[in-house]
Amino acid sequence: MAHIKNSNERAEATAPEWLPLGRQIGELANKWSGRYDLVGYVGENAGHGAPACYNPALAEIEVDVARAFGAGIKPEMIGDLSERATQYEFPKAIGALYHEAFHACFSEWNMPKASSDLNNQEYDALVLLEESRIEAQGLLAKPRAKSFLRASAMELVVADSAETFGQMPDTKKAGMLVGLIHSRVEAGILDAEEVAEVLDLTESFLGADTITKLLEVADKFRAHEDHANADPVLYDLAREWVRILQEKAEENGESLDAQPGDGEGEGEPSEFSEAVQDALEEVARAVQVSAQGDLDDQEQKEDWQEQVEEKASKAKENQINADTAKKVFARGSGGTGKSSTRLRERRLPTSKERQASVTIAKWLERAKYRDRDVTEIDSETPPGRLRTRAVVQAKAMEERGVRERVAPFRKKVRKMTDDPTLSVGVMVDISGSMMGAMEPMATTAWVMSEAVRRVQGRTAMVYYGNEVFPTLKPGQHLDQVNVWEATDGWEAFDEAFRALDGSLNLLNGTGARLLVVTSDGAYRSKEEERSRYWVKRCVEAGVAVLWLPFDHGGYARGVERAGARVLAGVLDPADSALEIGKEASRVLTSVGR
Repeated sequence: MAHIKNSNERAEATAPEWLPLGRQIGELANKWSGRYDLVGYVGENAGHGAPACYNPALAEIEVDVARAFGAGIKPEMIGDLSERATQYEFPKAIGALYHEAFHACFSEWNMPKASSDLNNQEYDALVLLEESRIEAQGLLAKPRAKSFLRASAMELVVADSAETFGQMPDTKKAGMLVGLIHSRVEAGILDAEEVAEVLDLTESFLGADTITKLLEVADKFRAHEDHANADPVLYDLAREWVRILQEKAEENGESLDAQPGDGEGEGEPSEFSEAVQDALEEVARAVQVSAQGDLDDQEQKEDWQEQVEEKASKAKENQINADTAKKVFARGSGGTGKSSTRLRERRLPTSKERQASVTIAKWLERAKYRDRDVTEIDSETPPGRLRTRAVVQAKAMEERGVRERVAPFRKKVRKMTDDPTLSVGVMVDISGSMMGAMEPMATTAWVMSEAVRRVQGRTAMVYYGNEVFPTLKPGQHLDQVNVWEATDGWEAFDEAFRALDGSLNLLNGTGARLLVVTSDGAYRSKEEERSRYWVKRCVEAGVAVLWLPFDHGGYARGVERAGARVLAGVLDPADSALEIGKEASRVLTSVGR
């Protein structure tokens, strides 16, 4: 077949601009095949004459970008193939990729050995029947692939027929159609009504009895599950396939072994051959339109399912966080006794601290926040993502005599909201490792509280060590600087964040939202993992995260990689108010971009 290649040579080097796509193709192929060694190779001459091909010798998936994604396509028009929306934009390419991944998963038998063990006709039959076998086996593991396989099925059939039909005897052509189309109908990939014209042509040429015999062989072939061994089961079935066709060829006065130049089949194409080519083109259009409808339905169903799951997950998370907030904020300052931390000093803020709050408040007022709400607009012209489905549907309607304007480009427009309501959550670490930083942490807590009050924002604050307790409930104001001890043995970060989110609705709220964490980040493994997780969730939800470690930030590298802005080296927040204010303003401005 055109899309199985057994060679130690590549077609050509991948152009640099296509390298990211090649990496994505390799990752998807490995994911869908259950392997780890496959490499995606992208090029204009890749694919071996088809949209894509599998090369077992090099463990490569080759993709011809023009055939798979469309003529004139550029890398920036494709986007990230790992995203579901992008996959539905290019169903033919994804279907071809699924097909080759299934080859990589299930065609484990030795192709060079099979080519040596079998004669040419038998080996061709073996490879032909393998097409529907790997797709049938693949659908058992990944039912989602069906609509994508339908989108690419006729493209693969046309590619195979264009490469191999040539001056092939008509009996062998008809047998090839049974293997490529009839067998896919039996496997549930193609619909009999869609390909009825081809089915009727092959039946009129081969006869119902011959087709029945061939399909019995194909059914047994598809059921074979010893993917690493073709001998003896698949070998015997390939030989039986050839025997059935040879008998029919003799009835038709042909030989399956006829080659160009033998005199047989030379000259003008036969009436059957011309009828088949016309039928394939007609069927390909019908399948493409039908498959697109299936894909639209499948995408909508997946969207709905994703929305339901996301809402359920968020509702569950919101409920847990709300319950945590209710429990934590019902406690008095100092907790229930699980924490050994005690209030060491309570004093009025100094003039330097008051000035610091004014400075930070001014910077918070300057912060501009881009609302996360996005509106999608369809357009007839760029810029935007090219929606190939819209183009295909328009062509199908045009062929039916219906002409309408098409807007194939889709772009996202974001609404800007300046100076929105500000919500700030503050988390203060009171574990033993923070003993030397409790004075600047107390200053930070008061300064941030006062700064947010000055800009009419909302703030809440919790301290966390062996347990979590509140030091500032939503709507309250710190009138004094409270200096605590830091004597706890561990850090309940997860509970602390849940309590803040449950009280301020940081993750699912609106307006500008800022999380300030004063901690060195030296946690136990579980809490370290949760800190990275919640920081990442904050960034995804449009919540700016400012992390003040009061050291050089060595333990805070993990949360920095997750998206937090770590302001290391700040030892006196009153002296560094300008820097803290600028960073708070910057992260609020940039997170929505």
